[in-house]
Amino acid sequence: MKVYTKILLFFSITFIFSCLGEKQTNPRIIQGNLDLTEYDFRTEKPFPLYGEWIFTPGVFLLVPSQESIFVSIPDMPNWNALLKATKEEGLEIGTYQITIKLPKEKSQIAVHLLAIHSDCKLFQDSELIGEFGSLEDENSPLDRMPKLFTLKPTDQSSIKLTLFVKNRFYKWGGLRIAPILGSEDSIEKSIRISQLKETILAGGLFFLGLYQLGIYFTRRKVKGSLYFFLFCILMFFQILVTGTQSLFLVLGKEYGELIYRIDLFSEYTGVICGLLYIHCLTKEYIHHSLVYGYSLVLLIPILNTIFGSLQSISRYHFVVLCLVILALLLIFYLIFRYLKDKRSGSIYLGLSVILLIIAASNDIILTLLHKPGQMYLNIGLLLFVFFQSLFLSKHISGEIVSAEIKFKDVLFQLIQSEKLSSIGMTVTSVAHEINSPLSAVILTSDSIKDNVSDFFRQIPNLESIQKNSYPFILSLVEQAVLEKELPSGIEYRHKKAEFLEILKEKQISYSDQYADVFINVGIKDIPEDWIQILSRFNSISLVLLAEKIVSILQGTNAIQTAANRAIKIAQALKNFTHFDPKAEIKTIHLADSLQQILTILQGSIKHGIELKTNFVEIPPIECYPDELNQVWTNMIQNAIQSMNGKGKLIIEINQTILKNKEFAYVSIEDSGPGVPKEILDKIFDPFFTTKPIGQGTGLGLYISKQIIEKHKGIIDVISTKGNTKFIVYLPYQNKSNSITKH
Repeated sequence: MKVYTKILLFFSITFIFSCLGEKQTNPRIIQGNLDLTEYDFRTEKPFPLYGEWIFTPGVFLLVPSQESIFVSIPDMPNWNALLKATKEEGLEIGTYQITIKLPKEKSQIAVHLLAIHSDCKLFQDSELIGEFGSLEDENSPLDRMPKLFTLKPTDQSSIKLTLFVKNRFYKWGGLRIAPILGSEDSIEKSIRISQLKETILAGGLFFLGLYQLGIYFTRRKVKGSLYFFLFCILMFFQILVTGTQSLFLVLGKEYGELIYRIDLFSEYTGVICGLLYIHCLTKEYIHHSLVYGYSLVLLIPILNTIFGSLQSISRYHFVVLCLVILALLLIFYLIFRYLKDKRSGSIYLGLSVILLIIAASNDIILTLLHKPGQMYLNIGLLLFVFFQSLFLSKHISGEIVSAEIKFKDVLFQLIQSEKLSSIGMTVTSVAHEINSPLSAVILTSDSIKDNVSDFFRQIPNLESIQKNSYPFILSLVEQAVLEKELPSGIEYRHKKAEFLEILKEKQISYSDQYADVFINVGIKDIPEDWIQILSRFNSISLVLLAEKIVSILQGTNAIQTAANRAIKIAQALKNFTHFDPKAEIKTIHLADSLQQILTILQGSIKHGIELKTNFVEIPPIECYPDELNQVWTNMIQNAIQSMNGKGKLIIEINQTILKNKEFAYVSIEDSGPGVPKEILDKIFDPFFTTKPIGQGTGLGLYISKQIIEKHKGIIDVISTKGNTKFIVYLPYQNKSNSITKH
């Protein structure tokens, strides 16, 4: 069994037993008398003054009259049935009295008056010891703040407590909530404990609500998170205005009417937010129109709590509670379906909501039946908050994993889109770069074909070659093949004059032809042993044969060089366009990565742009190579475009120390017009571009920043007029202390 399930069962069992509760045998009032002679307040807990109070309807009297009757509190807290001649139901006055036989063990006794929804005065033996509100001034602020009144010491064996009660606004008038009697210390202790519990619960709700609000603004603005935030905040206020009503400690007793409105407003609105939250998780089980329709109906009493009179609020309160019961039934149905389908986190969501429904239903039923009893909403909220935290963490972690997968897919699509865009912008130059070697291959192959054909046509005219002449042919061919650059222009003329001077000095026939052949095949010096062979009768045949052989070999070298160049460009394009969203981290040299991109963009760079590279040899770094290729492409292309194809481009690779950590960095600097200061902080925003419509997606630098941050790196930009430098810092572990330049 999982640990969370064990915890859930523990809290559930605790909740059930707390709901059952232990029935304590407290002293009761019998026909207006409460016998406490054998009661010890030092060891016993405070208790409510339940029993038969003496009630005198319609008047304030310090002594009972003939019209006085016994009323059972809490069985008959409402005096509407007793005062039938009232002009307006509930709005009347009355007097409640009891006689208390004091304990033998003297102690400091106090009376704790909770919010009784009425104005009242408390007398001890005809002496006023405390009051709620004002019986004389109906315009005085409504007083609902719980109060503790200490009974005055007396030598008498009994005292008489009298309550003058005047109902000012509540439809159900009378002593609705019985006073609590006990020792002053024990009552104060119980109040502090209750306030501590409420503070912890309210604080938990508040911070859980803020957490959900943060999730709402950081993750796709999911409505469920917003509704849960509102529910938590409303229940936060609901706790502060019920029980010990801690909000009075902040506002003061003169804000009783405001607190009463907050009480009912948070109660009604909390039901709507709770329903909307559950509906967000169970949309497929019920049509949204039913939920929204119910919410609109409940919106009427909600507005009444803000703008209506206190009488109208209290008059319709019990009707609204019936509507709340309907909402609880609807939530119960949705949760039942959720549990039945065994969806993710159903055990936490389902049982926590069910416990909250049970607690809320208990409180609502007691209120509707005008019955006293233990209220369990706070306990239900505590369990709800605890298990909702587990549910939301499980639910959200699943959503985060799903969102990360979707984000990777979207990032993959964006990078591929940017790569296609980059290829589209460089396709002309890349095509030219590939066409150049291919054209060289075609031309060279034609030249080889012509040379071979010409060679075979001349074979019949060639004289026989002596065996000792072959070293000359091989030497001539080897030297010619090793030379990669042929002289041209002035250098050609100088070299021919030099060769003619040597050959004529030795009286070599065909000197002019020999000089042209040697220069054309790339010979720079004529060895002494060649002069002897050239003096022979068949030397011209040897030279012509060697020339044809050299021409054929040079042609094959040219084809190989052109083919290798085309292969290099094709491989660079292949590496560039390849992107694996599941790629693993690899170790690469930054210089190789950048050189690959420069190969692709060579056609765009070599026409009008002066490229300077300073690649310092640094240890290889661990990275995602495909993604870094996209970064270099975006930044180099931006630099080329900013210069309109003409300017200076400087690319540097080096290393530095930032915040006591080693970083490799790549600097890409251009001589373009620069980035205006007013948009410098926007260039990394998605879809922001200064290019004309249709010429830029505005995603290049945004994607680049995402990739660099994924590598735990930093991307920075420094721009002035005529100079812009982008610097990418990538963290790495330097396993070598030596730094050398290429």
